[in-house]
Amino acid sequence: MAVVTFSREAHSGTQDLARLLALRLGYRYVSRDELTRFVSVRSGIERQPQTDETEGRSLSLWEQLGEHLSGERESYVSALRATITELAIADNVVIVGHGAGLFLNELHSVVRVFVVAALADRVARLQAEGQPDAARARQAIEREDRESAEYLRYLFGIDWLDPHQWDIVLNIGRLHPEACLDMLERYTRSLVRDPAESADLRHQQLAARIEQAAINSDVGVDKLAIRLDDETLVLEGEALTHDDRERAEAVARALAPETVIDNRIVLRPPSSA
Repeated sequence: MAVVTFSREAHSGTQDLARLLALRLGYRYVSRDELTRFVSVRSGIERQPQTDETEGRSLSLWEQLGEHLSGERESYVSALRATITELAIADNVVIVGHGAGLFLNELHSVVRVFVVAALADRVARLQAEGQPDAARARQAIEREDRESAEYLRYLFGIDWLDPHQWDIVLNIGRLHPEACLDMLERYTRSLVRDPAESADLRHQQLAARIEQAAINSDVGVDKLAIRLDDETLVLEGEALTHDDRERAEAVARALAPETVIDNRIVLRPPSSA
């Protein structure tokens, strides 16, 4: 019982690899596009990726500013975290895209795979898929890689090419696909989620639900973060008013009535000119 997540360089053949692994394991396969739809329904925010090969859609500086001012960034990330957490709780799933594994960094029963391939191999793959011009294929791949890098930097503040962010980095151009599948299957089948991890996931699920409910209730709390610390629900962030601080706590109490709540939200009213 485990979760396998895939992130990848564009046109490295990752979707085929992930789909075949899910088939071998008998796991559910969740594509990036399916995950995008789940998050759109949950958050009400449409952010369709521009190509099939990116992790997700990055935003321009103007769009980032707009999301920050409107609170859409928090709503989107909260919905993405909640969706991925619930997929992980259901277990036995292979997920592609959106840096899904980075939301589950502390879990040992999650395999975070990053797939790379030589640029020449990826150009050849894209040419075989219908782009005959090698120069244009190369430009498209480099653009899609930049999009993915920017997306993961925006969401997680990471360099996606840092191998320390992943459990396994596969250079698919140098490895035989069947050997990769054999290795991933054997390793995944060796993983067992213990009770502590199951409890941790349930805690993450509760925190994500409360965070999303607070955001959807238009509570005026910036940088809202909710976590469980030794069975205590900790609320953090910056509230515009005392009423916003209390409303955030009321949302948490409604969803977790028997949980001890530590409200650490501080008041940060707008400064006067």
